[in-house]
Amino acid sequence: MSGLLVMVVAFFFVAFRSMRKPRALAMLAVAAILSLGTVRALRANPGNPQQRQPAQRGGTLTIQQLGDALTSYGKNTVNNNGQTYYTVMCGKGTWRSSVIISLSPDGTVIWMTIDPIDMPDPGKTSRAAMLNLFKKNTSIGPMFYSIAGSHLRLSYPVPNYDLNTEKVKAYVSTIVNTAVETSPLWDAGALQEK
Repeated sequence: MSGLLVMVVAFFFVAFRSMRKPRALAMLAVAAILSLGTVRALRANPGNPQQRQPAQRGGTLTIQQLGDALTSYGKNTVNNNGQTYYTVMCGKGTWRSSVIISLSPDGTVIWMTIDPIDMPDPGKTSRAAMLNLFKKNTSIGPMFYSIAGSHLRLSYPVPNYDLNTEKVKAYVSTIVNTAVETSPLWDAGALQEK
């Protein structure tokens, strides 16, 4: 920071001396603008400039690229009325389900959903259990539990930005792990009114 302070003092000294020379003042202004750009770049990317490398980034995935990222899971491709989506089997212990992975119509969101269990009949569902389950949404967000027809659903909206195969797999693992970790809140014993 002391080097920056020396540069600022020198800048004002030269500026003061060149007040009567318009061309020198204009050149000084250009130099100041270029210097500020360099300072901003250094603050955004600290460290040795020779050691900085561009970040490895992915991109926005098409439905085909999304399917390619899921190939190692043994994905199932589903075409339904012109819409393509994928299913991947998941589970732990005796629990089995599938993750449904689809792309929003505008391509900006990848939706991952799991329907971990069928809901009990409406009159036989524990209100306390549902309250506890929906309270959990605040700690697992942006994932959230909801009810879809007769199923409990865990949904994960993933922004389709800066993605690659490894990141897609990490998101799939995250939703499966969340379903497993929260299973005491949604298993048949918890949801059934006693």
